[in-house]
Amino acid sequence: MDTLKIVCPHCQSVNSVVNEVEKKEVPCSSCGKPLTDTTPVTCDAEAFKLHIAENDIPVIVDFYSPDCGPCMEMAPDFEKAASSCALEVRFLKVNTLNDAPLALQYGVNELPTTIAFSRGMEMNRFTSKLSKDQLSMWAESLIQMTL
Repeated sequence: MDTLKIVCPHCQSVNSVVNEVEKKEVPCSSCGKPLTDTTPVTCDAEAFKLHIAENDIPVIVDFYSPDCGPCMEMAPDFEKAASSCALEVRFLKVNTLNDAPLALQYGVNELPTTIAFSRGMEMNRFTSKLSKDQLSMWAESLIQMTL
């Protein structure tokens, strides 16, 4: 049986999850909260690096600012797209006002910028507002690439 490393969206601990497990409710081995929570995780630099390095599932990161109109317009669609990807893609949010050095490190100079990572490597990015459908199709393509 294959296992996947999944970072808990609540306590940031790394869990080993059987890949064939039914994706209803998989509890974190540390905090007991569901690993299947699809709410995008708001990250600081430390949590971001952990999710990028340790998750065996793809990670889509929304670099945003609360002062950016297109960023705020995209936020509900980002949440909706995440809602159908439990244990398949982790969605993260990085506030560039709070973590400017992280945005600079990844060459984020336009907002919104959304970057996809797989096993620690940047796969691709978009520097525009994306719809729920665009985000969902992108997530699905990442899932297919990692099978």
